[in-house]
Amino acid sequence: MNKKVRSLMILSFVGLLVACGGKSEYITVKDSPYALLNGRKAKKVYNTLTTTGIASLNYLQTSAQANATHFANFVDGLLTHNEFGVLELNLAKNASHNPDYTSFSFEVRDDAALSWVYYNGQKYTYNGAEQRVTAQDFVTGAKHVCSYKTGSDTAYLLTDFIRGAAEYNFYTEALDIIANGGAEAKQLKTDAQKATWINKKMNNEKPNITSQASYSPLTAADIPNLASGATFGVKAEGNKVTYTLYSGAFYFPTLLTYSCYLPVNEHFLAEKGSAFGTSSPDSILYCGPYRIDSMDDTSIIYKKNDTYAQRADIRGFMQARAETVKYNIIKSEIDASYTRLQFESGNIDGFGLSMSDTEGWQTYVTGANNEGTVKDPVNANVNARLLDSVGSMYGSNINMERYNIDGTSPGVQSTSYYSGGTAASVKNSSRAFRLESVRNLIMSSFDYPTYFKRNANGDENSIFASQYAVHTYVPKNFVYDNNGNEYVDKYFTEEYAAKKGIKIGNKASGQGTTDAEGNWIPEPGSAADILATGQYNAIQVPFNDIQPLLQKALADIDAYNSSALASKYGNITLPINIEYYSMWDADKESKSYDTEEINSMNMRINQIKEAPKADLSNCPYFHVVPTDKVNTNNYNSVSGSSTGAAAFDYAPVLWGWGADYGDPLTFMNTYTKGGDWKSIFPWIGNDYVPNIKVNNGNVSEEDLLAEYTNMVKSGASETENLTARYTKFAQAEYKLINELNIYRPQVNYGQGWSLSVSKAAGYEVPTSNYGLSNERLTGMWVLKDPLTRAERNSIRAEYEAAKRAYQEAHGSYNIY
Repeated sequence: MNKKVRSLMILSFVGLLVACGGKSEYITVKDSPYALLNGRKAKKVYNTLTTTGIASLNYLQTSAQANATHFANFVDGLLTHNEFGVLELNLAKNASHNPDYTSFSFEVRDDAALSWVYYNGQKYTYNGAEQRVTAQDFVTGAKHVCSYKTGSDTAYLLTDFIRGAAEYNFYTEALDIIANGGAEAKQLKTDAQKATWINKKMNNEKPNITSQASYSPLTAADIPNLASGATFGVKAEGNKVTYTLYSGAFYFPTLLTYSCYLPVNEHFLAEKGSAFGTSSPDSILYCGPYRIDSMDDTSIIYKKNDTYAQRADIRGFMQARAETVKYNIIKSEIDASYTRLQFESGNIDGFGLSMSDTEGWQTYVTGANNEGTVKDPVNANVNARLLDSVGSMYGSNINMERYNIDGTSPGVQSTSYYSGGTAASVKNSSRAFRLESVRNLIMSSFDYPTYFKRNANGDENSIFASQYAVHTYVPKNFVYDNNGNEYVDKYFTEEYAAKKGIKIGNKASGQGTTDAEGNWIPEPGSAADILATGQYNAIQVPFNDIQPLLQKALADIDAYNSSALASKYGNITLPINIEYYSMWDADKESKSYDTEEINSMNMRINQIKEAPKADLSNCPYFHVVPTDKVNTNNYNSVSGSSTGAAAFDYAPVLWGWGADYGDPLTFMNTYTKGGDWKSIFPWIGNDYVPNIKVNNGNVSEEDLLAEYTNMVKSGASETENLTARYTKFAQAEYKLINELNIYRPQVNYGQGWSLSVSKAAGYEVPTSNYGLSNERLTGMWVLKDPLTRAERNSIRAEYEAAKRAYQEAHGSYNIY
């Protein structure tokens, strides 16, 4: 899922609990696997905070996190996850696949089939018949997602996988063109013309599909079957739904936990038409654990869905324990002390601790005499833990081809948002980006310790200074092979070690020691040590080590200017402006940290050891320039996240991606030719992007993404042998980060130290690294009194032991 979130450190408070007004009602916790919870009083009403209302309930169209947080609780899918992250059956009562993983079938439950209900709880009927979730509802949902007019953010999750889905998407686009008339419509009169048009779209936009040996272009004879849906690879037969894929994908079931694979009742969809899934509670039907009871500008209130059928064969997290859920909508610009003060006044049940709240930090963490620490706060109720979850992976991205804000002309800067010069300057930097050595220099100049000061109120020695730092694109603990080997620790580490010529230092080879508790410590200096400790130091380039990179880049520019390619593309002149995308003018705190970071980049990239902090305008070689035109009001227009706008006109850009399914391909595919990132950086969809290398004075040119794309395709073709698959993906990832120099990992907002005081006990809540399971509120107890840190640590130890045992018994899937 493309999570387009600007790089501001926002006060974390979403999910904190607010006490309900009036008389409190409680239930007694029972049947919990954790003895410390049983017998406690828990609330029937769960109140929480949010900074935004629901912009859309159209789960088949939007991927926005602010919306998904809600509809994940309103509509159930075939599969979901349990509290240990294991994929489980949900609306499906069984699952099967063919030997080559090109066909997956799921029988929808009939013993406890769910009713479709309105937001008020009344059951939905059509022609007098009560409507329940059926296999056909999944076909209807999939076709609606793939219909061009739907404009689904997540259509690619079907059109990249489901046989015939991409062709159907382009066919419906052709119908839209014909309906609107015009010159292009005249070229789509016959079925032969439609087939030719669709084939061209497939070749240009879906090369990963058309390059497959089994793929056949459309002919005129195929159009009637395409129009009728006969070739669409989602079929219902009785109460069984079958998905047929373009090519084998053993991990395909993990996609079914995402919103575009949810069901929709075909009669209700037809009744609503374009009004389906608006922000009104009555614009969708509900078949999940909750339904919207009411919402306005100040609150969103759920009620427990009384028709929701419990499934005894699924772990207890499916139970909706809170009868009412209330989101109080508050302003995003709250003070750091806001939630703490509300808690101390008895108005809320939990809050997140922030170093920016000096008084609260002293009261709950350090104490008056600094006797407390982050790991051992003075207040016994503070839940201090080091999170290691998989969140959106952010990194610096080089924008290879610069576009005007309307997407019309490469290499032309929209001066209304530019703060560094003229269109000629932008063209000059675009030419420079084509040199591999220049990109390496730019990426290596990034100063991670300076950037991460913003996490720790400017204290670079704080435990928070690098808590989010990462060194890979695929997150750690995201996927494991059949032998339990984690992808980053084994596959990327071994590739990194091989390329860098250093020892792997794994436990099996004895290259390491164990501490008093038996935890393995990799040998200092080994690849495992470099990647597992210090984190940002794994990719932070020391100041002096940039000198040879600068010399190489300058020499390559001279060689390029003397070559035939300069006549083809134009000369590169110094200094080269590098427009750094940031929210530099959005708020004072962000501007302060961005300024220090950009100053540091300028000093590092130009090898300036001392310079006035306020004036680095005379950089001799490269000049990193902050944007000063971007703010929260025009953010969507500038970033390209609004419909019809072009992608970023700056480079480099800090931007992130979240997993769509449980395989490294979900990250690796973003940078393939025509890959997922083309929605943000259109140049990724170009047929050819120049990459210029200089070796011993010899200047050569190649297609930037060709080899990388082939490496990813080779990995994707390995559907049986996970060792071979993950090895190839690791090789591709190393090339992307360390050789192509168009992406450099930076931060994972799903990890780091977290300190809070809360009455919530979420140890039975579903968890996952992708899809909607993490957003579900089922399984959460909201206790009358908060657990102490000692109690939480005890429960957490039980949870981790149970998780290990369950995963060993069931693996990543528990559906076959």
